[in-house]
Formats: sequence, C-alpha cells, structure tokens
Amino acid sequence: MPEVKAKQNKQLVEASARHLRIAPRKMRLVTNMVKGMHVLTAIHQLQHTNKKASLMLVKLLKSAVANAQNNFSLQPEQLYIKSLTTDMGKVMKRYMPRARGSAFTIKRKMCHVNVVLEARTGGKAVKSKFQLFKKQQEKTTPSVDQEIATTTKPAKTEGRRSQVGKTEDQVKQNKVQQKRRLFNRKSGV
Repeated sequence: MPEVKAKQNKQLVEASARHLRIAPRKMRLVTNMVKGMHVLTAIHQLQHTNKKASLMLVKLLKSAVANAQNNFSLQPEQLYIKSLTTDMGKVMKRYMPRARGSAFTIKRKMCHVNVVLEARTGGKAVKSKFQLFKKQQEKTTPSVDQEIATTTKPAKTEGRRSQVGKTEDQVKQNKVQQKRRLFNRKSGV
C-alpha cells in the first residue's frame, strides 16, 4: 500500500510488486537503467526496451503514478524515482528426469520490486514531451531551407561510380560477371 512521508517540501510515494515470475538478476538489469530518472522519461524509456522485465516495471510505475495522483494530488511532472530495489522472492522447485532414475532440480526464481517516488517542487522544471496515457502530436512546418535541401539533388562524390551513365546491356553483363565470381569462389576454382 502506498505511503506518503513529508520531508522538507518533498513527498514520498511507495509502491511494490511482489512475486513477479522473473529472476531478480534479470530484473536488476532493467531497474538499474532507470534509477533516478524522471518518471515519465523512465516509462518512455522502458516502453522501448526489449526485455520481459520492462513491461512489469512500466505497469508498476504507472500504478505508483496513478496512486500519487488520486490519493495525494501529485502531478506526474513532479515525480522522480528516488529508489528502486529488487529483492529475491520465493523459489519454486521443479524436477527434470535424468539418466538412471535420477532427477535434476530446476529453480524458478521470483522477485519483489519496491519503488519510492519523490515529488520535487523546487529546482529545475522538467518539460516532459511524454504524456502518461495520451500521445501528444505536434505539428511542425518545414522551413524554407529544409524544402530547398530536399528538392535539390546531392552532388556526386568522387570515387563513387553511379549506374546512371550505364546502358541496360552493361548492367546485365555486370550482374552475370558477379554471379560467375560467386560460383567460382564456392567451387574452389
């Protein structure tokens, strides 16, 4: 259950997720990446991380932010991750049959994740480009310099040959020669 502690204009919100079916070592890879970050930036970072643990951590952070908003009237733009700890949970033991009637123990580890969010009112104001539940689309118009750069063709670089000046027969013959070289290399000739 989230708790709030007041310390010199700083409010703390605690949240935890228990009995997550992932090894603590794998979870720590992800939690160490976002420690100390602004909450909205951390959520955005985790959404683009290709790990199983990142989805679990996003869910926990969103829950903590929602609790801070609803229960304590804190804005998500003010919240930072003060501490993020991963602890060992229970270990489920399973057995795999092995040779000559023996068994091999498989340990399925679980973990507990605790997060403490801190509301910082003073200091730098963080302009977050990310919203927690909505995507904001900004419309930008290209400048005149960008339009000119996209309409003009880039100059030819020295040392590179282009196929613009070659005829179709030359291009076909070039492809045939490349195939011959490839098959000659494979056959060892």
